[in-house]
Amino acid sequence: METFKIIFNSWQFNLGMDLFFSVLFIQYYKLAVVNSQKEGASTIILQTIAGISVLFLAPFFLFKFPNNFFTYFLLVTATIFYALNDRIQTTVRKNLDVSVYTILNKLCNVFIIVYGIVLFKEDIKVLQLLGGFLIVFGNIILFYQKRKIKLNKNILLGILAPFILATALIIDVDISKNFNLPVYIAITFIFPAILIYFFGKHSVKEIKEEFFSSDKKYYLITGISWGLLMFFEIRSLQSMNVSLMSPLLAISVLLNVIVASVLHNEKEDLVKKIVAAMLVILGVSIIVH
Repeated sequence: METFKIIFNSWQFNLGMDLFFSVLFIQYYKLAVVNSQKEGASTIILQTIAGISVLFLAPFFLFKFPNNFFTYFLLVTATIFYALNDRIQTTVRKNLDVSVYTILNKLCNVFIIVYGIVLFKEDIKVLQLLGGFLIVFGNIILFYQKRKIKLNKNILLGILAPFILATALIIDVDISKNFNLPVYIAITFIFPAILIYFFGKHSVKEIKEEFFSSDKKYYLITGISWGLLMFFEIRSLQSMNVSLMSPLLAISVLLNVIVASVLHNEKEDLVKKIVAAMLVILGVSIIVH
């Protein structure tokens, strides 16, 4: 039992699990929603499965909750932005290549830097600016064709989603430490699902029809891997200095580009995508140092 605890708490184990579930989640998300007729319903299904699955880990952690109203207020505010991000990413993941959105999503790091400078008046650091530039440049390479940058509605939504995610993370920073970790993660899935259900005017019948109209195993694999991905990502960041762990977590970008080229046959501009992914990883590495 003691050996298991040592392994479970090691940064190597948590990093390995994070990378594994990152690939599983991102690749199967596309398979789950590619033929979706009701994208809002698909999002609710995936959020609910993710939230429920991660709750099975709750008994292994101390049950604790904050005792001040402001923490709950921040959590509720953040989950509104999580709901917006989750809903948008379903549409984007359905319509864009897996590899493209994987790279686009790392713009979140750039938006966090901007928030730090603008809202929190943090000192402007040359390395952070350089790292942010590399991430942006990687994305420019991705969409640069015939001497111009080609954008469409889905790409613009793909840029909006990480901006919204960065907003949620800025609000949500360090809140997880006040909760039982799996319970906290479940809240960030289930509460957004409830918001999308009511504000999207969905029905239980509609959600059931969407679930059974698709290959259910794709929804189950995606939802379960999503919950576990968030769990192991937080655990990874808690198990090692963020400046060392973040670049290792960013390796998932390159892994997903390579796997998508095989699983989804996304071989067009593969070299360009690999270069863009490597620039993103380098950018993340520089930002956190």
